[in-house]
Amino acid sequence: MPSLRELQTQVLNGLLAEEPDGAAALIRSSGIAAEPRLRIYQNNARTNFVEALRSTYPVIWRLVGADYFRQTAWAFQQRHPSRSGDLNHAGGAFPDYLRALHSYGDFRYLADVATLEWLIQESLLAPDHAPLDLPALAQVDTAAYDDLRFILHPTLRLFQSEFPALRIWEANVGAAEPPARDLGSGGERLGVMRHEGAPRLHRMDCGEYAFLQSLTDGRSFTRAVDCARAADPTFDATLALQRFVAANAIVHFALPDTRL
Repeated sequence: MPSLRELQTQVLNGLLAEEPDGAAALIRSSGIAAEPRLRIYQNNARTNFVEALRSTYPVIWRLVGADYFRQTAWAFQQRHPSRSGDLNHAGGAFPDYLRALHSYGDFRYLADVATLEWLIQESLLAPDHAPLDLPALAQVDTAAYDDLRFILHPTLRLFQSEFPALRIWEANVGAAEPPARDLGSGGERLGVMRHEGAPRLHRMDCGEYAFLQSLTDGRSFTRAVDCARAADPTFDATLALQRFVAANAIVHFALPDTRL
């Protein structure tokens, strides 16, 4: 007699392998036979998974079409079944799956567009945070500014692509027919944040991106400025700091002798 865990594992493997009949012997028949019952459950599980993936990746759905998206989602589910009843997190590995699936050729951009959509999903699910306490920052001795570490908003995600990922996303989120894609129009550096319950996407130059990436990596304000100026010698630290504080991208600070 298999244990409950063994029973659940065998049934799950049968469903994901699209061979639920093999698990039918483990199911006690009552009314409807085991095989049709498992087929119904398999169909529901696949449909729910595809719809959850579609809600996270609506632009990918539109770009590749319904049939190809379903086939890809089913194959993805077999390799990356959800480990939770909350399907909001089920598509985390989907961009990497597409990147491996289309590592060469005209569809390489799909993985980057999917990455952008996943970062939007993460941003929407991340916790909120109060704005930066400006009066407290004003109390910091200016001599200590070099060692300040600024903390970014929990919903902020940084992303850069060799493709025009944001332009492709913007062209495909509405109902209108999107224009022809120009994959050679250049890459993009982006910041994704949640604002009033909706995603807000910011384009950044190389200096701004390097600055925020350095802060994300835990570097001090001075080190972050150095990294930004290495990427863009014209980077203006004062203007950048004002911009990101005003945008609520920077929400906290810490000195070396304090805990975050």
